[in-house]
Amino acid sequence: MDLNIIKSIRSPIDSRVDAIRSHQSALRDIDAKHVNGDVDLLAEIGYKQELKRKFSTFQIFGIAYSIMGLLPSIASVTGTGLASGPAGFVWSWILSSCFILLVGISMSELGSAIPTSGGLYYWTYYYAPEKIRVPLSYMIGLSNSMALCGGLCSINFGFAEEVLAAAFINKDGDLNITNPKLYGIFAAGIVSQAIVTCLSSKNVALLQTVSSVANTGLIVLFFIAVPIGTKVNTSFNDGSFIFGKVENFSTWPKGWQFMLSMMSAVWTIGAFDSCVHMSEAVSYTHLRAHETRRHR
Repeated sequence: MDLNIIKSIRSPIDSRVDAIRSHQSALRDIDAKHVNGDVDLLAEIGYKQELKRKFSTFQIFGIAYSIMGLLPSIASVTGTGLASGPAGFVWSWILSSCFILLVGISMSELGSAIPTSGGLYYWTYYYAPEKIRVPLSYMIGLSNSMALCGGLCSINFGFAEEVLAAAFINKDGDLNITNPKLYGIFAAGIVSQAIVTCLSSKNVALLQTVSSVANTGLIVLFFIAVPIGTKVNTSFNDGSFIFGKVENFSTWPKGWQFMLSMMSAVWTIGAFDSCVHMSEAVSYTHLRAHETRRHR
C-alpha cells in the first residue's frame, strides 16, 4: 500500500488524539475511604451535591424495578409482541434484552464514575468535545426528559386499560368501556403520581421498598397460579410452538413486524436509567465503612 495513503489516514486520527489529550484534566488520586462523607467525595470529582441522600442501595434499585413493573408492563405490550407470533415475541424479547444489557453495563460504569443527578446530559457535557458539548448535552437532556414524560403517560394509559379490563372480566362482560372512562382513570393516575412526587425524599425512598416488595410478590403469585390454573383448565403449548412459530398478524412485512415486537421489551425495560439520575441521592457511607474495615 502507498505510504502516502497510510499517512493521509493517520494524520487526522493523530490530530484528533492530540486534541483530546490537550483538553484532558490532570489525573487525581481520589480515595473514597479518606473523605468526609459523600458530599466531599463529589467535591473531589469537582461537583456540588444537589440532592438529599435518603435512599439506600436497595431503594435506588427499586426505582428502576418499580418503573419496569414487570407483570403489568408485559401485559400492556403483549398484543404488540404477539403480532409477530409466539416465537417472534420470545426471540425479539431475548435479542433486544441483550442490547439493553450492553447499554445498562455502560451506564452503570458511567454512573459509578460520576454519580450525579444530571446523569446522561452531565456525562455528555463532561466527555464531549468543547465546541459541541453545550448543544449536544442540551439535546440529550431534552430528549431524555421528553422520553420520561412520554413513558409516564404510556404507563398510566396501560394502567387504565388494565383496570377496565379487570372490571370487564369481573362483571362477565357486562360493562361498557368508553373513552371517557379510559381517560378518567388515565388522568387520575397522572394526578396521583404528581402528588406522590411532592413527598419528601424519605417517603419517596420508602415507597420504592413497598413497590419492590409488591412487584416481587406479584411475580411469585404469577408463577404459582399459572401452572395450577393451566393444569386444571388446559395445557401448555409445546416448545416448537413457543420458539419456532413466527407469524405476522399485521400489515407490515414480517421482518419489520419482528423489529416492532422488539419494542415491547424496550418499553418494558426502558427508563432503567432513572436510578442513574438518582445515584446522587444514595448514601454510600455504609459501603465505604465496610471497605475500610475490610482493609484494616
